Amino acid sequence: MIYIKKRLLFVNGHLNVGGVEKSLVDLLKAIDYDKYEVDLVLFEELGDYIDEIPKDVNVKFYDLTNTYGAFLKCIFGNLKPNKFKYAFIRIIFNLQRIFGVRMISLLNSLFKDLGTYDCAIAYRIGICSEFVAYVVDAKRKITWWHHGSYDYNQKQTKTIEQVYDKFDYVVSVSQGCKDMILENVNISPEKIVVIPNIIDFDYIQKKSLEKIEENLFDKDFVNIVSIGRLSPEKGMINCVLSCKQLMDLGYKIKWFLIGDGVEYKKIKMEIEKNKLEENIFLLGRKKNPYSYLRYADIYVHPSYVESMSITVLEAMCLDKPLVVVRSIGPSEFIRDGENGLLVDVSVDGIVNGVKCLINNRDLYEKLSCKDKIVLNKYKKENVIKQLDNLIKEGDADDR
Repeated sequence: MIYIKKRLLFVNGHLNVGGVEKSLVDLLKAIDYDKYEVDLVLFEELGDYIDEIPKDVNVKFYDLTNTYGAFLKCIFGNLKPNKFKYAFIRIIFNLQRIFGVRMISLLNSLFKDLGTYDCAIAYRIGICSEFVAYVVDAKRKITWWHHGSYDYNQKQTKTIEQVYDKFDYVVSVSQGCKDMILENVNISPEKIVVIPNIIDFDYIQKKSLEKIEENLFDKDFVNIVSIGRLSPEKGMINCVLSCKQLMDLGYKIKWFLIGDGVEYKKIKMEIEKNKLEENIFLLGRKKNPYSYLRYADIYVHPSYVESMSITVLEAMCLDKPLVVVRSIGPSEFIRDGENGLLVDVSVDGIVNGVKCLINNRDLYEKLSCKDKIVLNKYKKENVIKQLDNLIKEGDADDR
C-alpha cells in the first residue's frame, strides 16, 4: 500500500525573534514529515529563525512589504514585470478597506500555483487568517489565536467574525484566551480548541550551554533576567523602576533585559536618569536567550498581557525561580508560592516578589525546581497529537 502524504500549509508574516514565531518553529520541528508535505508562506521577511526551519518545509516568500506606503507611490513603484502583482495586491487591499474583507478573494488568481491543501493553517490573525480564509484552497482550515488581550473595536470584531466563519477551528493557546474570545466574538464554543505552544525541553537545555560574553554576570550580585518585547504591554520599563527601588533598599542587583521594540529609547533614558548603567543591561534581541537565562538567579516576567507565556515556561525548564506579573496565560499554570510567585501588576508587586525570594532561602530553593507535571502538558508529543487529531477529523468529514 502506498501512503499518500497530506499537504499542509502554514501562513505567517515572518520568522523574526518572537513568541509566536518561536512557537511556529517548534511546531514545524515536531511535525512528522513521513505523514505530511508542508509549505510555509511568509509575507514580510524570512527572519532570524529561518535557518531553524526543517529542510522538509517548502518556504514560499511573497514580500508584501512591496505593498506598503502611499497608494500612488506604491502602484508606480511596482509597475515592473516582476513586481506588477504587488501593485494589483495593493489595489485589492484598498478595495478591501472600502467594501469589506471578502474582496481579498480577488487575489485567488495570483496564488493558484499553491494548489490544493488537505489543511491550511493561519498562524496569526489579520492578513494571515484572511489569506487562508478567502484565497487558499484547502479541505480544512485552522487559525491560531495568540493574543493575551482583546483590543479590537466593533468594526474589526465584525471582520474577525466573518473571517472565522470560514475556518473549521480556531486554536487558542490557553483556556483563558478561549474565554476571552468567547466574551468578545460571536463564535460557537465548539469551534475553539485549546492547544498550547510546544516547550522543547531538550532544545532549551542544549542551547543554554552555548557560551556568552565573559564576566557579564556577577556572583556578588543578584542576577535577574527578563525576556520580552520592549513595548508598553510587556511592562519592561517596570524592571528599571523595580531595580531602582531594590538598589535604594540596599540590594545588589544586576538586571538583564533581552528584547527590542518601540520603548528601547524610553527604557534607556530611564536607566540613565536613575544612574543605573552599571546595573541594568539592554542586551537587545537574542536568537538564543537561554545561554543568558542559565546564569540568572531569578527570572522576572513583567508583562501585563500574555496568552500563554512561553518564556516563563522556558525559565521553569532551567530551574529558575519565577516572579511573574498576573495575566491570562501564566495564571493558568503558576501556583503562587508553589512553582513560582504571581505578583500584582505594579512595580511594588515585582519588588516585593524579588525581595521575597532574596530574603527567604527556603522558598528560593523550593521554587528553583521545575514543575514537571506542568511542563509535561507542553511536550511536543502531546501538542502534535492534538493537531493531528484536528487534521484527521477532515478525513471523517470526507467519508
